[in-house]
Amino acid sequence: MCEVLAVAFADPRPFTAIEQWASELEHYGVAGFGWGVAWRAADGTVAAHRDPGAFAADEAGRAQVREAVSDRWLVHLRRPSRLTTIQLADTQPFVPGEADVAFCHNGAFDADRERDRYAARLLGDADSEVGFHAFVEAVREGGEPAWALGEIHRRLGGGANLGCLTRDGTLLAYHGFTHNPMWTFRLGDAAVASTGLFSDDEALFELAFPQAADRRPLAMHETVQLVPIG
Repeated sequence: MCEVLAVAFADPRPFTAIEQWASELEHYGVAGFGWGVAWRAADGTVAAHRDPGAFAADEAGRAQVREAVSDRWLVHLRRPSRLTTIQLADTQPFVPGEADVAFCHNGAFDADRERDRYAARLLGDADSEVGFHAFVEAVREGGEPAWALGEIHRRLGGGANLGCLTRDGTLLAYHGFTHNPMWTFRLGDAAVASTGLFSDDEALFELAFPQAADRRPLAMHETVQLVPIG
């Protein structure tokens, strides 16, 4: 029951610009078993903060992230399919050592398909980390990130709402999980994508984003790039 939030601003904004949105998603999405955020840093890398506890409880972590300013933000709020995987190694978004991309997943890939292929690289136990390494491999081999998101879902199967952020500012959202709709919408000059609280109505907007404009549910297997106004 994870939730994913991706936000693209026209100009760099502090974390406080999206902090309340993340809080609402954790609360109404019944998450709280780990959270993380990735952003495009001033030095040209993808920076991240992760904590295996709840967003609401990580006061020190949130205070640290508030010092960051960025025009691209990717947030993951975790409620794992397997409660035995609540540890930092399984907390998202995942970022490789090169700090050139961030990746996160809502859903469950089929039976950890291809886990053996990436076993030497895995630090945790969650199926999402298998997807992360498959995604990074596909991009490193020359695949465009938008194509790679759909490709790893095809390979790994199961349900997959995915988000990724690259160091050049490309921010993508992919919808492939029947049980949790994904929406795109506008909040001021921000382009936003968010999972839908595992609710097949528009509760996301009644509860968390009442000011959202241009609301649109993503089609199954659709990938969108978030481009702000301005």
